Amino acid sequence: MLLLIIIKNQEELIVRFIIFAALKHTVFPFYQLSIFEVNLINFQTLTISDIVLLALFSVVFIIQMYYMLGIYLKLALHKKELVSADTNPATILLTLRNEEPRIREMMTTLTELPYNDYQVMVINEFSEDDTLHILNILAETNHRIKVTSLSQETRFLQKQAINIGMKGAESPLIVQITSNSKPFSNEWLAKLNELMDNNTDAVIAYTNVEKKKGYRNLICRLEGFTQFMISGSWILAGKPFVFQENNILFRKSMYFENQGFKHKLNLNFANLELIFNENFRKGKVKISTNPELSVRENVEDDRGDHIKLLKKGVQIRQSLNWSRKISLFIDDFSKVAMIGLSTALFILHPEYWITFASFVIIYAITLLIIVKKLLTRLKERKIFVYSFAYILIKPIINWWFFWSMYLIHRRNRWN
Repeated sequence: MLLLIIIKNQEELIVRFIIFAALKHTVFPFYQLSIFEVNLINFQTLTISDIVLLALFSVVFIIQMYYMLGIYLKLALHKKELVSADTNPATILLTLRNEEPRIREMMTTLTELPYNDYQVMVINEFSEDDTLHILNILAETNHRIKVTSLSQETRFLQKQAINIGMKGAESPLIVQITSNSKPFSNEWLAKLNELMDNNTDAVIAYTNVEKKKGYRNLICRLEGFTQFMISGSWILAGKPFVFQENNILFRKSMYFENQGFKHKLNLNFANLELIFNENFRKGKVKISTNPELSVRENVEDDRGDHIKLLKKGVQIRQSLNWSRKISLFIDDFSKVAMIGLSTALFILHPEYWITFASFVIIYAITLLIIVKKLLTRLKERKIFVYSFAYILIKPIINWWFFWSMYLIHRRNRWN
């Protein structure tokens, strides 16, 4: 009986040895040690280049964890702001063109919001259909609607339309939306206005495109979410800026005190974002993750929309002041460097795989928690895994578009 037990144990040992040998010489042919061995880093056996790589990895890991815990986690944990008891007159700024089939429904939705003191300032951008005629009829029967129009198509059409709307707005607070916008809640304007107080210049809420089929729609949604995550986090960190101009309640005086678009007409990649990013100050801007304040845009699946959105994000980054640009660059560079250095260390020293993997796992879990919590707050569905992956590759996308636009600009300058 004892002999049978010994033989059986020996057979198990032989089987384990065969499995180990097979793994070592097929799946892990380059490994000198089994991956099942756990070794602490022995600095005496490391070369100078190994120590430098390890030191660089430690530095970029610390930088990334600072960004995750010190910047981005603030937005994920951001609580609702205290609301003001005062209600301020507000104007919804809406520029549109050739919207005859939808204009009546659009005006009905915007003029029946449960808020007393507001108007809808509509700027017709030289429509070629019957949009202007219908708007004038609606304005005669609804005191909330005010209409103005551009008489001809010009080079700076959007900026001129916004400028005319700003001059025609009667209230001190402005919020701009597009003709494709659909507020998440009927109380959108009222709740947005509640966050505005005497010490606040602007209140920023979430905007993204509606979910549709297709990878271009997915890219737009991912980019919209990522832009909000980045700008919202930096607003709470004291360096406010935005990537988009819609669904932001702001003081009209900010526009006129800085002479509007006087020195910004040639910057055709952005409009009010240029005004905001130049004049936003620490402590004067509020960010809201309340889904009832969010706006969804019903955008058609155009081939160029996602490319335009990506390019606009890169161009707005380049228009920021040096402090903000350096902060964003350090975040992007350290993210890519951490991935690259961890991969290099895995290859060069597989015997310490568990040590390196633990740092990567800690970072990944932190980012996953932040993304998941923010998506849940915003009620953004079915982009969790995509968002995690997109945030990791976003720096490379930014650099690619920056370099391609630089080459195009240089080529055009010499032609």
